[in-house]
Amino acid sequence: MSSSNKDEAFQVGQKSYFNTFRFGESCNILFRWKRSLYKMIWRHSLVFLVVYFSLTALYNFGLNEKQKEHFEALTAYFARYTRSFNWMIMLGFFTNTALHRLFTMQMTTPGTAKTTTIFIMSLKPNLPEGPAIVDQYARWVVLAWILTFRIVCKPLRDKFPNLTSIQNSGILLEEEKHILQRGRYPPPPRPLIVIEWMLLLLKECLIQGRYINKSSHNKNVEAIMTFKKNCSNVIKFSTQNIPYAVIQAVIIVVYWFGLVTAMARNLPKFDNEIVRHVIGYFPVMPYIQFFVFIAWLSFGRAAVNPFGNDDTDIDVKQLCEAHIQDSLRLTELYTKRLEDVFYNLPQKQFKLDYAQQVALQSALSETYC
Repeated sequence: MSSSNKDEAFQVGQKSYFNTFRFGESCNILFRWKRSLYKMIWRHSLVFLVVYFSLTALYNFGLNEKQKEHFEALTAYFARYTRSFNWMIMLGFFTNTALHRLFTMQMTTPGTAKTTTIFIMSLKPNLPEGPAIVDQYARWVVLAWILTFRIVCKPLRDKFPNLTSIQNSGILLEEEKHILQRGRYPPPPRPLIVIEWMLLLLKECLIQGRYINKSSHNKNVEAIMTFKKNCSNVIKFSTQNIPYAVIQAVIIVVYWFGLVTAMARNLPKFDNEIVRHVIGYFPVMPYIQFFVFIAWLSFGRAAVNPFGNDDTDIDVKQLCEAHIQDSLRLTELYTKRLEDVFYNLPQKQFKLDYAQQVALQSALSETYC
């Protein structure tokens, strides 16, 4: 493609992108409730405002003049030391660590399509046992994925509470279930057992000469080992989690900051009653400070365990169903041909013309002979 064509394609893509971004789209995102920040922190915000208004009402209606002086001294003390303490150190460390772990895990989450596709494309076509082998291999890839995420994801454990439920879904056979249930000491991880089955199947395909070329075996082994490493990373993400002591310390810091912020007011500086009431009943700046802290705490807590039942968590059950459907679709590639999808291929006409030309030349040669 020439540079002018590339520029035109880029301009068309750029125009289509900006045309789809309608005016006011940011406002729609800002006021969205499902899976939003507001849904995560509305309870904390309500508690903060109730505490703030309760302290204001106590100051205005529940204290005498002497008690008000003590209250004002206490609020001034909190206001002075709130600014001197660097609350962001621990919260920033916790949130940065949690989000970094989450992004790293998402980048290394195992997929099933690549491993299955490489195996299907490396087999010789028209093998009598080909469809059965492809179905077995694709099923084992999905089975290893499910057994891996059952370890870290409670919703998936609820969907597949035992091996019998996996068998009822058609992903596990009776003989395979007995092998997985066989007692050993120490018991090996079940995903590792299934991955060993896949490696043995690759070894059998090499011995039986089912590959198009021998280099395909090494490519399949590399794909399985990458899949195995990603499965191990997911399990490691769950077993080597952030220590609960760190999470508890951050929660205590943020909640204590909220309480101190609700108390911190410079009431004696304002003799005007209107200003006092505005400060007492409209905590704009104190709430913004608490809003930022509780928002970052919520982000960090959501990133610590992204495989739960919250709206912000990864929908592993839907992801599992997508892998199952993808596996069923990929297994059809072994027996499917391009002619099954496109009946009038341009290259078929070239083959037809070439065959006619060869037939004509052979007929002419026979005539001259």
